[in-house]
Amino acid sequence: MPYVGANSVQHLLRNFLLQPTRIPSSLIRSVRCTIPAPAYCTIPSFAPMHHLHSYHGDASQERQVANAIKIFQAGIDAVLPSQMVKNALHVEDDKLVVNERTYQLKHNVYIAAFGKAVAGMVQAAEKQLGEHVVRGIASVPVGMMKALEDAGRRQVLARHDMWPAPSSRIKLIEGAQDNIPDENSLRAAQQILKLAESLTEDHILLVLISGGGSALLPAPIPPVTLHQKQEITKLLASRGASIQELNTVRSSISLLKGGKLAQLARPAKVISLILSDIIGDPIDLIASGPTVPSSFVAKDCFEIITKYTSLGEIPDNIKSVINNNGNPVAYEQFSHVNNVIVGNNSKAVRASKETSERLGFDSFILSTSISGEAKIVGKHFAELAQVICTMLQDPESSVTEAAKLVDLLQSLNATDTIIKSIQRKLVSKKSICLIGAGETTVTIHGNGKGGRNQELALAAAVAMDTASSFKNCHVTFLSGGTDGQDGPTDAAGAWVHPGIVREALLCGHSPGNSLQENDSYTFFSNLADGRNLLKTGLTGTNVMDVQILLVTPRT
Repeated sequence: MPYVGANSVQHLLRNFLLQPTRIPSSLIRSVRCTIPAPAYCTIPSFAPMHHLHSYHGDASQERQVANAIKIFQAGIDAVLPSQMVKNALHVEDDKLVVNERTYQLKHNVYIAAFGKAVAGMVQAAEKQLGEHVVRGIASVPVGMMKALEDAGRRQVLARHDMWPAPSSRIKLIEGAQDNIPDENSLRAAQQILKLAESLTEDHILLVLISGGGSALLPAPIPPVTLHQKQEITKLLASRGASIQELNTVRSSISLLKGGKLAQLARPAKVISLILSDIIGDPIDLIASGPTVPSSFVAKDCFEIITKYTSLGEIPDNIKSVINNNGNPVAYEQFSHVNNVIVGNNSKAVRASKETSERLGFDSFILSTSISGEAKIVGKHFAELAQVICTMLQDPESSVTEAAKLVDLLQSLNATDTIIKSIQRKLVSKKSICLIGAGETTVTIHGNGKGGRNQELALAAAVAMDTASSFKNCHVTFLSGGTDGQDGPTDAAGAWVHPGIVREALLCGHSPGNSLQENDSYTFFSNLADGRNLLKTGLTGTNVMDVQILLVTPRT
């Protein structure tokens, strides 16, 4: 079947309305599967949503999709790192005040940075501290500079302070392709280690940390090799280990993590500014806590390992290193360290909420600690959309529907106060926006390509397809990573609506099989020229993931 152009489509649809039997079903299928969705406007912000397309439906649905993406983008814009660093570093004359502690500045500041958001953090720190910065090392993701340039080149970089100036004294090293430790990130870690060891009591080590820092600071304790560290991380992650569990194991076999970077820098003063990417902001686990004393012992690490695999699958030298380095460090040995959380996902979702309210939604933040298996969370969001649609149409819905609403909201960690507020607002029959944030996990069963946000969105789409209550509502669900990279893909996540499964089946794609094979990226890429993929490029920040559910009654 040849490609069918837009003018032909209009002609076909006109004929179909007049004489529907004149158009063969095979041609209808070809039209639906081969016409690219129309591009919609790029949102003017730091990280433009390029390659995003609108839903092939009515104007109301298209507006809702655009609104979901605007709401997501607002959250990212709120946690760009430069302003948060500026707020944390207060310089007056030759004095630096951080978290109510004062430091003497005298051309004595060294910087060690690692993570997906630290390029902007470095720029802000150098701007604040000026000539007092001597030198430093920053380990950043591969492709970071190109992604930022693609997002708007010099004007955008300058406006958002997302990259160090050409005169920067900080050496940037790109590594950790696809968020996996590699030789380049190992080289950066080794240089950071040497820098820390060289400092004296007159020096200040400013450590800038963000999500992704673990992969960008690999320094395995010999005789453990980088490859072995990669393999144990992949093994545990593929079997569903949480980021907290992964970082605990990483710390136990690292020369820098678990507080060891701060120990190497003694007697220098250490200031650590941390952009959190973990639920609850546990500073000992963010980037595996290089400036925080580890409270975990060897027994904890082995419990995590045996939870997901057998000790027989673990190399003997890794087990030996864990045993020999599994003793916690006393907190009094960290009196020279000042750890400060400068940003987290709470700030992102508050900005998303404000934007959704300006767009006319009754908006609620469900939780900033959503976790669990991505497939299950996606199913819960789909079921929640179904119940809300039912209750918007009939506020006096059965007791069963009301109970379902409570159960589903509780499964997504909503508080009783939030639940009651949502129940009250449903009576008004206005558009609803529910925002969640956190980090889910994926247990790998297949050999597909994807990430937790794309899998979560696909699971929601599959669950929506079995519902019958969406005919009276427009529904859009979006799940995206604030760092712009969902798994080893070039997408931040994906958005879906209730009709996507039927559309995919018409085009010969199997959403169920894709979900079973953990192949969400391939599924969304093949559907309508990838229009449902959320492609931001690397954003320069990282505060975990955000989910947005929009439900609007049809008028």
